[in-house]
Amino acid sequence: MKLLLISPSYKFRKKLRAIKIPQLSLHILASLTPDDVDITVVDEEIREIDFSSDFDLVGISCMTATANRSYQLSDLFRQRGSKVVLGGIHPTILPQEAIQHADAIVIGEAEGCWADVIDDFKKGRLQKFYHVPEPDLSKFPFPRRDFHIDKALFNCVGLVTTRGCPYACEFCSVTDFYGRKIRHRPVSMVVEDIRQSGSKTFLILDDNVTGHPEYSKKLFEALIPLGIRWIGQSSISLAKDKEMLKLCRLSGCAALFVGIESVSPSSLIGMKKSLKSIEETEEAIKIIQDNGIAFHPSIILGFDTDTKAIFDDTLEFLMRTKLPTMALHVLTPYPGTQIYQRFKDQGRIISYDWSHYDHNTVVFQPRNMTPQELAKGHHDVQSEFYSFSSILRHIPFLLRVSPINLRRILLLLLLNLAGKSVAKYIDTSLDWADNNEKWEFQTVRPGDEVLKESSVFSLHNSYLPFQASKDGSPYINDEPHLHEENKIP
Repeated sequence: MKLLLISPSYKFRKKLRAIKIPQLSLHILASLTPDDVDITVVDEEIREIDFSSDFDLVGISCMTATANRSYQLSDLFRQRGSKVVLGGIHPTILPQEAIQHADAIVIGEAEGCWADVIDDFKKGRLQKFYHVPEPDLSKFPFPRRDFHIDKALFNCVGLVTTRGCPYACEFCSVTDFYGRKIRHRPVSMVVEDIRQSGSKTFLILDDNVTGHPEYSKKLFEALIPLGIRWIGQSSISLAKDKEMLKLCRLSGCAALFVGIESVSPSSLIGMKKSLKSIEETEEAIKIIQDNGIAFHPSIILGFDTDTKAIFDDTLEFLMRTKLPTMALHVLTPYPGTQIYQRFKDQGRIISYDWSHYDHNTVVFQPRNMTPQELAKGHHDVQSEFYSFSSILRHIPFLLRVSPINLRRILLLLLLNLAGKSVAKYIDTSLDWADNNEKWEFQTVRPGDEVLKESSVFSLHNSYLPFQASKDGSPYINDEPHLHEENKIP
């Protein structure tokens, strides 16, 4: 049996490949596959698929932004006689859409059912849907890392310690996929995974590596003797826990990706954040960086409280806090999120082309500006923060966080160059948007339901989302509505 596992390309353009988020989902699927199966693994960001080879089964890991490409590949391989299994966040939220392009759909995490998928395929009884809610992370093997598919100058090995998130941010779909309960890998398993990897540099892919303080402290204590360096994601509330912050630094944490989301006080008040003011946020950033951990903020533009002043406010905040890097996104109403349903009900979504759901393209009508104004503001902030003159100013910002380290300085410069390149691909014209002329000068007044019955939305397919019954068994909801995004497997 020949199995091909694919992570599809996000967009077809040249990328800065010196830095890359490690591919973990395909490693996990490979580890769950019996030894008698011949496995080929392809990350399409790194290398092209060999279409001259024949495969019995093809597994594709699909996010919303890669859904179009995933469906294209699925259709192609099925025409060639292969069976195709789709998994990931997008097929989980839209299984009835995805099944039109596949022979089977893995709903949710793959650990609990991938062995069944392989066994059923071998016996010629492949089912349409597979789903095991919240599999026990302690019962599955370590990821196979012998495919060497993550080729980058600064290559980090992907690592997972927990899944699930207790927060229910209206713009995030992590809980739709992993649930709100935080589940852990045993600390001993994490340590052994690190040892088996043979690496000293890691990217911890948890949505919040400090989300469960008791577990996090035990984990960090266990990492200290290993002498590794790692980067991860955390909530900003880490700054309030001095003990955990110290252990985090001693465990080898070099930088943390933190979702501060907005520099608008009115936006922060509406979110379930532990810090409700900009002053508290700035103090937390200082505390974390004073402990030798680089702070990489994630900021979102386009909340309903945002006006055009948010662009200058964001730049001023970044300069004031002396941050050397940042991730800037436009609000994206992924299917499955609360904000998607709200925007859909208000008639504010201007495209259902999933390839535009990429954090950098405006796909909805903002409340206090036009879509074009939001897109231009995003472009201008990204361009200004990562201009060459700004990049030079960012170097001393990093040096105040850690001692001189040529590798870290080079990584900083590459991150800045990568950020600069993103601005080139921000679409400020939105010429593709449905009935674009209707959106060019339109803003939304509070309470408006713009174009709710318009033909703009007649092309939208109402696929039925998967839901779980009370006993955990899968069934398909009989009320048509859409739901989405984030991670795999």
